[in-house]
Amino acid sequence: MQLVWSIRHREALRDVTGDPWNGRTLEWMTPSPPPMFNFPVMPNVEGVEAYWMRKQTAIERQALVPEPEYHDIHMPRNSAAGFICACFASTMGFALIWHIWWLVALAFVGAWAVFVVIAWRDEHEEAIPAAIVASVDRANRAARAAVLPTLRSAS
Repeated sequence: MQLVWSIRHREALRDVTGDPWNGRTLEWMTPSPPPMFNFPVMPNVEGVEAYWMRKQTAIERQALVPEPEYHDIHMPRNSAAGFICACFASTMGFALIWHIWWLVALAFVGAWAVFVVIAWRDEHEEAIPAAIVASVDRANRAARAAVLPTLRSAS
């Protein structure tokens, strides 16, 4: 019954803030689903529960923190390096168990070569323009500002 209810009322039940359970840690600052860059600007972390304190301040003042200055975000390109290195490492583990020393050496050299060639390649990263970062963050801020009057301070 819960599944049917959730499907039938999904629009009314949808969380647009990214914080459906009134979380205390930084991952609840991102919208849901999170954008590929996670945070639009690097969060200022002061203390153990930086997001909780920021949220409680916003509730008490009934205003979000001022909009930050947005910049392009540089993201690393997708790479298969981790998967390929894991395949070589698995082969090396198999060879170590069965004492196949030539395969251990070959797998180690393969993993090392993939790491050096792929992980240290000199390629330009992808840049997410500041305008896109700003539009995503402004939508998240608007959703949070809309629910702000309904929230109560924990103190």
